[in-house]
Amino acid sequence: MLFQRSLFIAVFISLPVLAARPLPLAAPVSRVVLYSDSALVERAVQVKAGAESLEISGMPANFDVASVQIESDSGIEIGELVWRNRVRVDPLNAEEARLEAEVRKLSEQLKALNAEQKTAERELKFLEALLAPDNGNSQTRAADPARALDVIRRGSLRAEQRILEVEAQKYDLEKKLKALEADLENIRPGVDEVRSLFVRLRAKNDGYMRISYFFTGAGWRPAYRAALDSESGRVRLERTAQIAQRSGEDWNRVRLFLSTGAPQRNASGQRPHTWNVNLEESAPAPRQSNMMSMEMAESRPSLKAAPLSASANRAENPLFEAAVIQSEYATEYAISGTVSLPADGRKVAVSLGALNVPVALEAEISPRQEKAAYLVARGELPEGVWPAGAMQLYRNGAYSGQTRWVVDENRLVLPFGRDELIQVSHKSEKNQSGTSGFAEQKAERHSVDTFTVTNRHKRAVNIRVLDASPVSRNDAVKVERRFTPETVQEDWNDRKGVIAWEARLDAGQSKSFSADYRIRWPRKQRIIGLR
Repeated sequence: MLFQRSLFIAVFISLPVLAARPLPLAAPVSRVVLYSDSALVERAVQVKAGAESLEISGMPANFDVASVQIESDSGIEIGELVWRNRVRVDPLNAEEARLEAEVRKLSEQLKALNAEQKTAERELKFLEALLAPDNGNSQTRAADPARALDVIRRGSLRAEQRILEVEAQKYDLEKKLKALEADLENIRPGVDEVRSLFVRLRAKNDGYMRISYFFTGAGWRPAYRAALDSESGRVRLERTAQIAQRSGEDWNRVRLFLSTGAPQRNASGQRPHTWNVNLEESAPAPRQSNMMSMEMAESRPSLKAAPLSASANRAENPLFEAAVIQSEYATEYAISGTVSLPADGRKVAVSLGALNVPVALEAEISPRQEKAAYLVARGELPEGVWPAGAMQLYRNGAYSGQTRWVVDENRLVLPFGRDELIQVSHKSEKNQSGTSGFAEQKAERHSVDTFTVTNRHKRAVNIRVLDASPVSRNDAVKVERRFTPETVQEDWNDRKGVIAWEARLDAGQSKSFSADYRIRWPRKQRIIGLR
């Protein structure tokens, strides 16, 4: 009897709680910090003064609840939190809802056409039955046979014509329906459940509660656009970002920040283990006990494949190729205004600003590799963090190509394609092999190469000619080098053996550069690396 009374009281007390359960609210995404392969998503919901509980519904269940942080304005105290997942039945984003509505509309039109076709087929079948001799209508046909046959003929013709029209309409609708279903399948998010949050709170005044969590199906990549004006000697450098997300719901009019940080990486680095040094035993080691074997087996990594989760089984392409964005400290870019980002992983470009940089132009030539000159702009790198990224290149308004730009030694170095008005020739004057030294104990290779550069521009140009000279990796191999004119720099750009000539050519001027190499090595030994 005591147990029944206690149960009654518990049910009675819970009834007002259930009755006072608030209506579910939507908390749209209001702020996002995008990292290279993840995002910190923030939702905001308004809280009225006097509220004691709050329920937020409709969130895609594709984030880790353990990463959730909840903050509120002053005067709003947060109590316990209860999460609940439900199977998703409604569309998550506007495009999915639109395509579902279009698919439903076409499906209903197809059903109506099928019904109309069946009606026409029944009418045709009925008219054909009237012509049968044993259908009981012989007296009707005998009374006015010409009129009866005309009615049957016109009715049959109308029914057959309508069947053909319906089949043509069905063919067109089925093609459209198939295309829409394919589009819907492509953009439908791989989210099977939606998540709700029930919050106990005490609100002394109006304010906002904010929910933030990490989500891995989003990211950004830096991108650049460099436009050279060769007349003014300036480059307009535009910094952009490719952003995308695949959360399942559209991010409409959110405040967006791009960060070079990486919160998903390990918070602490690895530490060294003990370094043991010992002599190898000549005799075979004694057999280990069963206990030792079991301990070693447990310490080894398992070779069995781990079971795949449902999300891992989905063959979704990554939003971006893997990238490493490094900087001394993490830097955030605040996008002006608000940004809307679709939920289907579509890449959207946003501008991070543009500036003009003065540059010096020169033609870079590697005549041994290619008889061509390439225009290069060099200048001071503007302040700020410049992560590596794809760069589109334009020269005097014309597209000249693309490259992956990686900042090197805080210098701005940009290639702008081939300069067709600079001609390059390469002549090998000598290429001899022989012997030398006492009793001809030394083998020798002597080569002389001459590179000639001609400026066909109507103005003076600066050129840089590069060549790789032989580098000995053995004391027995001796290398003699002589350059005409003398080189400006050896081991150019810290590349061992690469030499550089620099010159300024007036309009129509030609200039030659000569490299004389003599290599000697022991005659009885084989040498590698000769050209």
